[in-house]
Amino acid sequence: MASVNNYITYAQSLQYEPQSLYLEGGQAGRICVELKELGSKRILIISKSSNLTGKNIADFIHKLEEAGFRIFNYNIKFNYSSSSDITGALNEYLGYNCDTIVVLGGAEEVFCAKMVSAMAVNNMKDPLEAEGYGKIKKDISLLCCVSMDNSTAISSNIAEFRDEKSGRWVTVMSEYLVPQIVVIDTDIAMRTVSRISLASAFDSLAMGIECCLSPAAAFNPAYKACAKNAICLVTDNILDMKNNLDDGFLRKKIAVAGIYAGMAVRYMGLGYSHLTVHSLKSMFGPDHGKYYCRVLAMYLKESFEFVKPELALIYNDLVKNEVRPGMPVMSGSPEAHFTVDSSAQAFLELMDKLYEAAIPDDIPLPEIPAGEIKGVCESIKSQAAEFGLLRFDEDLLTRILERL
Repeated sequence: MASVNNYITYAQSLQYEPQSLYLEGGQAGRICVELKELGSKRILIISKSSNLTGKNIADFIHKLEEAGFRIFNYNIKFNYSSSSDITGALNEYLGYNCDTIVVLGGAEEVFCAKMVSAMAVNNMKDPLEAEGYGKIKKDISLLCCVSMDNSTAISSNIAEFRDEKSGRWVTVMSEYLVPQIVVIDTDIAMRTVSRISLASAFDSLAMGIECCLSPAAAFNPAYKACAKNAICLVTDNILDMKNNLDDGFLRKKIAVAGIYAGMAVRYMGLGYSHLTVHSLKSMFGPDHGKYYCRVLAMYLKESFEFVKPELALIYNDLVKNEVRPGMPVMSGSPEAHFTVDSSAQAFLELMDKLYEAAIPDDIPLPEIPAGEIKGVCESIKSQAAEFGLLRFDEDLLTRILERL
């Protein structure tokens, strides 16, 4: 592993095995063949009990049983990734001598499954042993993620959870946290509540944008392309999906955006708005994670002069028509955006319009008490150092926190 506090060097040193992807409706049951080839025998299914109802999911589990696998279950008790559920599922995994985890659900369930898989192989007793990056030394046990939202968790090298003892929101990053098998089966994912699907799609959008802004992006053009693919898929399809919730093809495209964003973050790392969301979760509860895209928009507006060249490039990649070569214009816009400033501003306006149109009844961001802002800044600064972020503007961060 490269030295801590230099994410560019760290990212350049990483090697990843490719994931197996199953992306068509009705394909979930096909993982049985691959699991047999990989030597699976005893499978722990991790999910919320509410996710395990319905004929398609029952058929999927039945196919695993028919294929000869011994199936055990751990039902997640919290609505978020929790240290209590991680240790509870770990005890089940070890107690039943399992060799494989199949997780059905969204980001929170996947984060839990990642941590169980990593702790089992690395002989960890407490999830906090893995906090930061570089703490996990061995690859995870076999992990198959059957996605039920549009999050980046299924392809990223990140796991997050709430430590129930301290209330802190904890992040773990390791090249070993990339799941080996990913399933996006719309026959299963269509059951996901529409608001969850929309919110997780905006998380993918936010992560894609932060990846494009990362200093590491210039050194990893292929992964920057993944980030831009995520941005394009979400912005092009999110409103159509909202208006056509029964369209499996649209849902699949938005879910694939999560895969692209997760791949990008493997090399680009975390951004400051992501870390700010961690502080909101720790202070006000895990539900505040859904504000990721809105917090990012505030960062971008407050640091406009610094980020506008990259935002303009992103916007120009999204254009629907061209007035003439080199003069892009968004469909329906009254005039072309010719300058860096106007293109960057147009992208910020597009972010706001998409969010307001897709989730119009969202509740306000929580207000951080003035006396606690300095402590929050110090916490974010400490996390930024841990994850090797190369630029930190405390005055900018303070202004943003004051305006939440």
